[in-house]
Amino acid sequence: MEFLTATVFSGVLYDMLKCGAGLASDNIKKKLQDWLIDDNMASNIEAELAKLQLSDEMSESAIAKKLTSSDEITKILKEIKPINQTTITQTHSGTGDNIAGNKVINN
Repeated sequence: MEFLTATVFSGVLYDMLKCGAGLASDNIKKKLQDWLIDDNMASNIEAELAKLQLSDEMSESAIAKKLTSSDEITKILKEIKPINQTTITQTHSGTGDNIAGNKVINN
């Protein structure tokens, strides 16, 4: 995924609202820990979400519609990138697997 989508973010917000967690910047940063988000961006998101007047009575799709209707939220979401994950590539030559040690086969 190249940036955080409104659909994914609406799911996060829906879960936060249903659990009774506020939409404060600290809670947003905690929920988006796999994404690059700084304090300033979290504060901007909190302010923009306050303007949208989201509530725990809204469905996930209703939240997504509100998010996509906001040009500022859409702009912010496009700036949020996933944290790069380390990929391990193994190269094998010969036969067998990558499990070390002796393997006893019982017949």
